[in-house]
Amino acid sequence: MGLFDIFKRQDKSKSETEKSATPTDFKTQLDIVEKDVFIKLKPLGFKKNGRTFNRRLDDGIIQVINFQSGQYPIGQGYEIPGLRENLYGKFVINLGVCIESLYKFQFPTEDKKYYKEYDCQIRSRLGTLLTGQDHWWTITDDNTEITQEIIEGIETKAFEWFWGLDTKAKIISNNGQLPYDATPRAKLDIALIVWFDDKVKGSELFKDYYHNIQPAKSSHKEYVKDLAQELKIEL
Repeated sequence: MGLFDIFKRQDKSKSETEKSATPTDFKTQLDIVEKDVFIKLKPLGFKKNGRTFNRRLDDGIIQVINFQSGQYPIGQGYEIPGLRENLYGKFVINLGVCIESLYKFQFPTEDKKYYKEYDCQIRSRLGTLLTGQDHWWTITDDNTEITQEIIEGIETKAFEWFWGLDTKAKIISNNGQLPYDATPRAKLDIALIVWFDDKVKGSELFKDYYHNIQPAKSSHKEYVKDLAQELKIEL
């Protein structure tokens, strides 16, 4: 064995050591988790677009599951304990329900084939349903247990959450109620959903929402007043 072969072997050994010490490739590992989860969701009617899955139901309701990864921290002062955490290398799973008729009413010029989690009128997170608080999973080089935990969580807690919102009737009854925590605006969304099918009942709900807006003078109340004029609802 010549001197060249010795150096070649040493370079190879060094290369293997550096490779084994390479930090986790967060994007690649998250892709693997996402792929394994989608294998379970695809037969149930979910379609994939990027890191977001959609399932379209009757009544114009779209169920949304989204993988969101933590942002790369920019600058030394990015992390502020208790205020702004460093979530790089972690991910969270967002859940949402979009009422398409309501979305198109609010954004008439948009024509979407897929809906993002932030398009949804009703939202939650899988980690919150599982633990009672916001929960981000940490990406590692072996995410087998995490993947199984997520699949089981979706099949139980997430689908149970979705079930309570899979028809307009359920949304009208449940939106804004536990476990569907929402802003007070949920009542406006319900008024509009009802109004699409029943102008008299929907108008009554709309007026009730308007008169209970606090504070009495606010930009939101002005917005609702303008909306009433557009819909020809007498306040």
